[in-house]
Amino acid sequence: MNLEIILIGVVVFIASLLQGIFGFAFMLVALPCLSYFMSIKVAVPLLSLLFVLSSLIMTFQLRGKFAYRSVMPLLIGALFGIPVGIYFIIAFSEGLIKTTLGILLIAYSVYSLSVKKVPFRFPEWTGYLFGFSAGALGGAFNIMGPPVVFYVSTQKWSKANIVGSLQFFFLLTGLFVVAFHVVVGNVTREMTKTFLELLPATLTGLFAGLHIFKRMNEDSYRRGLFILLIIMGIMLLIRR
Repeated sequence: MNLEIILIGVVVFIASLLQGIFGFAFMLVALPCLSYFMSIKVAVPLLSLLFVLSSLIMTFQLRGKFAYRSVMPLLIGALFGIPVGIYFIIAFSEGLIKTTLGILLIAYSVYSLSVKKVPFRFPEWTGYLFGFSAGALGGAFNIMGPPVVFYVSTQKWSKANIVGSLQFFFLLTGLFVVAFHVVVGNVTREMTKTFLELLPATLTGLFAGLHIFKRMNEDSYRRGLFILLIIMGIMLLIRR
């Protein structure tokens, strides 16, 4: 095993660890780092395969601990938003969209960390709008997570509700993305070999993260969630 695959494995382990703890951040961590070792055209479908596997395992682990009905507005909105993003939103300024989204995430998270309890939550019907935004951003720029995480962070849900809902959403939308990569021929035999080589790092990180998640109290989880949202916002500003 060469040094490069070991370094990639370390990146995937850390990304999977955070995914297991907070329910997101896999692509946030892994994609920028793997872009130093391989082209984005290879990294995106490879990570999509690992991400769907992680989401499948976490959805199974958290089955029955969240209401699937609560995720449907996000999912329906995303399915409509993805083709819109692919065909239309690409015409808008990517930098402006990422800057606006990054500032919004940072401002909301800093505010949430400064108060004991966020005094508002978005009504359930807005899930369609946030889902649509996530799908459109995912279709245009491959950044589906921020609007969804932002929406669920405002809900009065337990950490299991939040993480479980995120995994169910990411699983179904991720399957759609992986199917697209397979159809257009982005998933090659060499990529499948790399996928299998990275399975130990992915699974070890994921289950270690789940172990930590189950032992975190609600306050610690929410603080960590908002800190990660701030990091996500900063990375959107840097990569605009």
